[in-house]
Amino acid sequence: MVRKRKPVGYRLDEIVVEALKRLAREQNISVNRYIETHFFHLAKEKGFINASTELLGETRGGDTTKSEFNYND
Repeated sequence: MVRKRKPVGYRLDEIVVEALKRLAREQNISVNRYIETHFFHLAKEKGFINASTELLGETRGGDTTKSEFNYND
């Protein structure tokens, strides 16, 4: 099964949003990446995610699984 990131929205207390921004900035990552990483590790620790599962890699370049180019030509 190919995993992808899913866009979601949540309503959060503005003080939590500001804290998330600061926490992410401390690690020089986006708030999205901070949240994903933090909750991924928490869910793994609690057994909701299999111990052998790894975080998704970088996808800022878009979905490259369906390339129009054939690099073997």
